[in-house]
This record gives sequence, C-alpha cells and structure tokens, in this order.
Amino acid sequence: MQVTFLKCGGVAVGTGMHHVTMDGAGAFQFIRTWTGLSRGLDAAAASPSLPSHDRTLLRARSPPHVPFEHPVYSPSYLNGLPRPFVTRVYSVPPKLLADIKAACAPGVSTYGAVTAHLWRAMCVARGLPHDAESRLRVPANIRQRVRPPLPSPYFGNAIVRDLVTVPVRDILSQPLGFVAERIKHAVARVDDAFVRSVIDFLELESEKGNQAARGQFMPETDLWVVSWLGMPIYDADFGWGRPAFVAPAQMFGSGTAYVTQAPDKDDGSGGGVSVLFALEPEYIQCFEKAFYGTE
Repeated sequence: MQVTFLKCGGVAVGTGMHHVTMDGAGAFQFIRTWTGLSRGLDAAAASPSLPSHDRTLLRARSPPHVPFEHPVYSPSYLNGLPRPFVTRVYSVPPKLLADIKAACAPGVSTYGAVTAHLWRAMCVARGLPHDAESRLRVPANIRQRVRPPLPSPYFGNAIVRDLVTVPVRDILSQPLGFVAERIKHAVARVDDAFVRSVIDFLELESEKGNQAARGQFMPETDLWVVSWLGMPIYDADFGWGRPAFVAPAQMFGSGTAYVTQAPDKDDGSGGGVSVLFALEPEYIQCFEKAFYGTE
C-alpha cells in the first residue's frame, strides 16, 4: 500500500494485490471492509459476513473433463510485440450511452453496448485490414454462474475468460447490435458446464507444466475489456468522503480497457460510465474522433 499526500490537499491511496488470490469483487470487498474500519466501524458493521476461502468449490474434477475449447488461455493467442501506449479516461455521458444502447437490440447490457462501440472505434483508429479477424477477450464473473452459486462473501479469483472472434469488415459494416449480440452470446455461454471445463483444462495444463498465457502481449487486432460496473468502487471512504476517482494503476498493455461507473453516478445526472483505454499514442486522435462520432 502507498499513501501520497498531495500539495493541493488531496490524498492518493494505491494498493497492490495479486490477481491469483483475488479478483475485482474480492479486492473491493477487502477495500470496503478496510475503509469501514478506518471510519471507526466495528468489525461486524464493516464486514457483516466473514470472507469465504473455501477453494474446494472451484477444484478440478477427477478425472478432468474438457468438452469446450479454450483458446483464450493459449500463449499462441498472445503473440503481439510490446508497444508504447498511453492510457486515457473517456467519459460516456448519459446521452451518448443511451444512443449507443439504442443502436443495439433491446436488453443489451451496458458492458456489451459500450464494448461493441469501443471495439469498432479501435478498428477504425488502427486502420485494421477488412479481411483480418479481430478478437475480444471477455472476462466473466462466475460467482452466480456455477451450480451451486459461490457464497456471496467468497474471497478469491472467480473469473474465467471467453473469446469472441469477428471479421473486421463485420465490426465496421454490420449494425452495432450485431457486434453487441456476439459479445452477449460469449458472456451468456459461460455457465456451470463451461466454467468446469475451464477449471479442468487449466488443471490438465498445469499437470503438463504449462501455465495460462501471461506476461505476453495482444496483437494489434485484439481487444480486452474488463467490467467494473456494479462494483462498489466509490464506496472506498476512509473518512475523507467518497473518492473523486478510482482506477487501476496499471494496464495490461495496449488494447486493454476497463468500463466503470462514472465518478458522478449519484449526482442525479442519470448514470453515465467511464472507459479507461490503453492505446498507442499515434492512434489516439483517430480513436477519439471515432469514439465520439466526430470523424
């Protein structure tokens, strides 16, 4: 943990957490408890439920059974070169968010609509060839997807990934709802059977001495979008009031993004969102024009 007191009177609090031990939900569960204790709450009020560390709930089957393919965990899909990037925060105000969702089918999630819009803008900015394929890495919180569901205070990493592959020409020429539906389908297919297949696949890879792809980079055609929507990221009140801004301090490389609630969600503005996006500097201007529809 690092606390930095700024000359303007502000305070920046940074934390380092290992993703193997916890995911975003676990991290914010910890932070909400920590900040509650800092405000003087007793332990029961700060954390009404003790964290559950029962890892047997997500253990591999014996013998392992892998009925699905899981290419998203293959190092061959992370064959990009390291590229300089900058991270920008893009506000999606309520009017723009409503327009993006209106371009999709009724019932599309905020994550699906914003990610489809972001994916299209990225393809435009990078000038990807129309005959290329672009891949989106979709992480899914499995707490309510496994059977039985994980206990609400489960403290661990309960995220699995899926992969959406779409030709660039379709991302650019098809209605935005087409892309959003592909994302929706990928998220929806992460059910108990899919999750158990992922767990067993990773168990078999571990027995072979292999590890899930990490420390490598996505190619320019690809995108990885993480959702923090619905997480209590602005409940981190140490006694100084709600934080003005919450964001990951480190991005996974160019082509990675986070979709979060806007800092002013509760001010009556109707609830826009924010997109944190890491991209090569030379593509930023073109991306912003495509993202905000000003090209």
